[in-house]
Amino acid sequence: MESSLYKVRKAVSSDINGMLALNYAIYPEEWHVDKGYVERNMQINDEVYNVLQASGGIKGIFSLFPLTRDDYESMLCGTLEEEELPRHLLPYDAPRHVCLYLISFIVDIHDPLRKAYAKALIQAIPDELRRLESEGIIVDEIGAIAITDDGRRVLKRIGFTAAEKVDFFGQTFQVYRARPEDLYQAIKLG
Repeated sequence: MESSLYKVRKAVSSDINGMLALNYAIYPEEWHVDKGYVERNMQINDEVYNVLQASGGIKGIFSLFPLTRDDYESMLCGTLEEEELPRHLLPYDAPRHVCLYLISFIVDIHDPLRKAYAKALIQAIPDELRRLESEGIIVDEIGAIAITDDGRRVLKRIGFTAAEKVDFFGQTFQVYRARPEDLYQAIKLG
């Protein structure tokens, strides 16, 4: 999704500091990652991070991590920790079935254009799923763990269904699941 003020594109290594600054401003500290973590993920699969670039820098991010079904289920049930994901992240080097873990969906909530940014990021998700399909990547399911009320609201709005709950950091969080078709149907262009 593009406007004259911003565009959604694949992240590159020079975006990492801006991505981390936005992550740190939005997510609670226990969910923060460091630069090395992002670099490792980008070395394994440089297509997992998507950023919304505006004149003021990175104003939004969504990340879809391809995993085997077993690793995906382990992530969603809490037996695989996020810091372990680089060891399990799949490259897009051959046609294959994957499950995608929506590890982040972040918008700069302090920016006056936050609603437009969120809409652009949401509309970019089906485009990304279609791009993967065109490359022979078959997405069996997409899952996410909502850690905020806004996250729960957005996930429901874009086609995810509440599933089980999972414990992290002494708190219980809602897991959400969807098939690509669910997102295509729920996310309308406009």
